[in-house]
Amino acid sequence: MELTQLRSFYAIARERSVTRAVARLGLTQPALSLQIKALEAELGEVLFTRQRKQMQLTQAGELLYQHVQTVLTTLEEAKEEMAALQHLLRGHLAIATSDTNCAYILPPVLRQFRAQYPQVRIDIRSRMSSQVLQLVVEHEVDFGIATLPIAHRQVTTETLFHREEVVICPGDHPLSRAASVSLAQLSPYPLLALSPGSTSRQFLDMAFQHAGVPMQVAMNLGSIEVIKRFVESGLGVAIVPRIAVAEEAQQGRLVAIPIPDLPARAIGLVERQDKRRSPAAVAFLHMLRTHFPHERF
Repeated sequence: MELTQLRSFYAIARERSVTRAVARLGLTQPALSLQIKALEAELGEVLFTRQRKQMQLTQAGELLYQHVQTVLTTLEEAKEEMAALQHLLRGHLAIATSDTNCAYILPPVLRQFRAQYPQVRIDIRSRMSSQVLQLVVEHEVDFGIATLPIAHRQVTTETLFHREEVVICPGDHPLSRAASVSLAQLSPYPLLALSPGSTSRQFLDMAFQHAGVPMQVAMNLGSIEVIKRFVESGLGVAIVPRIAVAEEAQQGRLVAIPIPDLPARAIGLVERQDKRRSPAAVAFLHMLRTHFPHERF
């Protein structure tokens, strides 16, 4: 088996499409097809079947896929470690995390990391916590940063920092002068919330249910940035991470009020148990911990 054949096989298996694999690898379709035929001939097994316009792995293909994934991952780690020996950190760093962490937590760390290690290619996958776990388990990323707890037999977790939630409202809102707000006090007001299915929405649903008061959701929205702008426009109040509204609160555009009813949420590292950290991952995590040593936001 040749490495080029294995890379072609892996690309088709990941993309479920010869056309997308061709685009990913920069090969012609006939060349890619010949590589797969040669691989199947050498192994004496059919590796793919076509179903509903998608390429599906056969049982033999699934078995080979697991081994090829391990081989390619190991080769990439070897390349990165060899580069580290030359005192110039290179390679690729893939991180999965939420929109909130992408927008408000990671930027200062990423700026420092890019300045210190410009040769490292960074891939940030913005996903909900449940999808972060999936990407970690499937070896799609080096690690994830997600809301804890997460329980899965293939991963380990480590708390990095805690995130506090606050109520936000305009300066002329009846709640704006309150030192703190309970969920019962908040319940009568129309609430702008993230769409159902997100970890943050599930957290609020459970908190209101536990408090025994209804959550009056006036609008489901797709991002915290949109929620903030709508609150500024007087369309309702919202519960958001304190760090997400620090700038608006400082400028007086919004008022941020603590919620004693809501516990701080642990945000942490999610890694596969069997995945060895690349030099780039080690450097980034060290930098992250230096920036946020057990802080609360």
